[in-house]
Amino acid sequence: MKEEKFKKIVIGGTVAAVLLLAILVIFLIYQLAMLSQKRSRIEELRDEIARYEAIIEDQNASIEDQYTARWWLEMRARELDMILAGA
Repeated sequence: MKEEKFKKIVIGGTVAAVLLLAILVIFLIYQLAMLSQKRSRIEELRDEIARYEAIIEDQNASIEDQYTARWWLEMRARELDMILAGA
């Protein structure tokens, strides 16, 4: 009876360990995917900021375009947490 009970405990422990390992691997893959997505979004926002800065520096751009570029520049900087939302 003891040997049978011991086998059940070992099997239960093994199943629990395998399930935990599978969940951790899935969580790791999810985190890597989110990190990659976040990095690409940051790079995209930095490219947009550079484009808006170029519009602002362009002397031939209209005042409306420069104002719009400044507004969008501020919005993208807020998304990157470069400036506070309340400031």
